Amino acid sequence: MKLLKISIIAPAYNEIGNLPEFIKKTVAALKKITSDFEIIIVDDGSTDNSFELLKKIKQTLKELKIIRLRRRCGQTAALMAGFNLAKGDIIVVMDSDLQQDPAEIKKLIEPILSDKADVVSGRRQKRRHGLFIKLIAAVERVLNRLFLGIRLSDTAVSPNAYKKETLTDLNLYGEMHRFLVPILHWRGYRIIEVPVSHFPRISGKSKYRATKAVGGFLDLLIVKFWQDYSSRPIRLFGSIGLWLILFGSIIGIEEAVRKLVFHLSIYNRTLPLLAAFLAIVGIQFLILGILADIMVRIYYQNKPENIVESIIE
Repeated sequence: MKLLKISIIAPAYNEIGNLPEFIKKTVAALKKITSDFEIIIVDDGSTDNSFELLKKIKQTLKELKIIRLRRRCGQTAALMAGFNLAKGDIIVVMDSDLQQDPAEIKKLIEPILSDKADVVSGRRQKRRHGLFIKLIAAVERVLNRLFLGIRLSDTAVSPNAYKKETLTDLNLYGEMHRFLVPILHWRGYRIIEVPVSHFPRISGKSKYRATKAVGGFLDLLIVKFWQDYSSRPIRLFGSIGLWLILFGSIIGIEEAVRKLVFHLSIYNRTLPLLAAFLAIVGIQFLILGILADIMVRIYYQNKPENIVESIIE
């Protein structure tokens, strides 16, 4: 039987006070599960000598892998760098700030090992965040249910466990890491939640800023568009175009009847201009939809989406 390999990915930005203990606890937890593991710390452009500390730890821990980003790029970019390097059969994403317990890695991977799930989302109990962050999280949870149709209590990217194959062909950017679980749900992977602990931060400061919520909402709209219209964008743009043309035509017909049948003046009226404007914009939306449809067809011809669950030969 093939030995299970586990990859731990933990982005870190100025976590020099937490990294040694996080790595120590993670190693202890993993050794109880398998002897084949790797811990990937993605240093997101830290300015507190975290990278130097990691290099020292690396000298005595061969399982540690370090990715250093040239500048602070954000959690999405850090995770993508980690995913591209990871070689594990199961990939576990955790925060390096010790607000999550590495001892719960086993709990996270058990549903995958028993073939009950492809993705396991950790549902943080009694979150130790401030009221403002909890409020933003609640709004995000409602928006995820409303826009993406996924009913999870906690859709954060960590602490989560993923089968390796679920993370192939991903192209996350911006703040899209927070929509990773909904994206995988849309792709048809089995997702379940398990309760996990959450602890107050001991060292360092939270890197979350309210401005990220605005960027996250815009990324949510992109994910929604890709979910519903990625294969046929003509249905979105074409529908908008047809409705605009219809409204413009109704207004234009009304104005034509006013002039030709009732012989009323349309001089200085804005409705004829509005009718022409709506028709022109509607035609532009139709053309945009057709062009987008052609581009999507070319995309899928060159890079077909992997929707095959299994092949029996």
